[in-house]
Amino acid sequence: MDHKRILTRAWTLLWQARALWLFGFLFALTGGGMNFPGGNGGADGRGRPTPPGVPSAPSSGAFVNSIDWGVALPIAVGVVLALVVLAAVILAVRYMADTALMAGVTEIEDTAEKLTVRRGFRLGWSRQAWRLFLIDLMVYVPLAVGGLLLLAIAALPLLTWLTLNQPLSILATVVSVGLELLIILGLVVVILALSVIMPYSRRRVVLDKQAIRDALRQGLAMVRTSFADTGLMWLLLAGIRIGWSLVMIPLTIVLLIVAAVIGGIPAAVAYLATQYWVWPAIVGGTLFVLVFVPSAAFVTGLFEAYTSASWTLAYREVSNRLVQKPV
Repeated sequence: MDHKRILTRAWTLLWQARALWLFGFLFALTGGGMNFPGGNGGADGRGRPTPPGVPSAPSSGAFVNSIDWGVALPIAVGVVLALVVLAAVILAVRYMADTALMAGVTEIEDTAEKLTVRRGFRLGWSRQAWRLFLIDLMVYVPLAVGGLLLLAIAALPLLTWLTLNQPLSILATVVSVGLELLIILGLVVVILALSVIMPYSRRRVVLDKQAIRDALRQGLAMVRTSFADTGLMWLLLAGIRIGWSLVMIPLTIVLLIVAAVIGGIPAAVAYLATQYWVWPAIVGGTLFVLVFVPSAAFVTGLFEAYTSASWTLAYREVSNRLVQKPV
């Protein structure tokens, strides 16, 4: 495998096929973890007497009884349904973009024709995008559930602390910690192995339209037959990702400053004019998000498109070796 040629060709494809930028942007915009910060408001001074002249807070029972459930319940159901629909849309766009990146690079290499945005969407909205979602679901969900279950089982010896037998409890704690560390190490090894196998298996699904089980089996076979080349490609891309992460630190700071200025100036002007902080905060926060999130997603998307193109080119080279050979 000519690793230098693959990495150079991926860079060339990224700059020649600008349509890949859009799908990289969509993939980055919808592929990251989404955190919904929140917290439970603690009642400071619980159990203390209410100072004179200060009205006591209503009890939780009175608050629950004051809710109009005929209105609140439909609203709650509507919010849940809206979140489910939003999650479905995010997943659909993510896997469409991921599929378009793989299929787009392959079509460019096969036909030498320019990839258009319309053609990219047609390649992305396909049955293969659905299968790509299913292969991730079938691999990573059982891994997550199994890992959590094993960690929970390894923590069971800690229940000996309920026996008030201190020597036994200390021994059980040592055993539990050892088991937890072994399980975590095993999970890390499995995740690393999957990070090498899955790029090939996922492309088997998208590019060769194979069933999920066959794609997993043949992805593993491709790694076995090209272990040194594939391992080196993984290491090169991991090193590039580390370097890119270092570059992203100052770039992210610049984007944060720009977004803060664009959102902060209108918010400050609105506050000085109204002397009221709610709407200026909403306007400033909205402008900040609208500037920072798409900008960061665009930059990240360029790297994700490059990484995807590199793995696709590596897959094509390894796959050509297996033509007419049973796997």
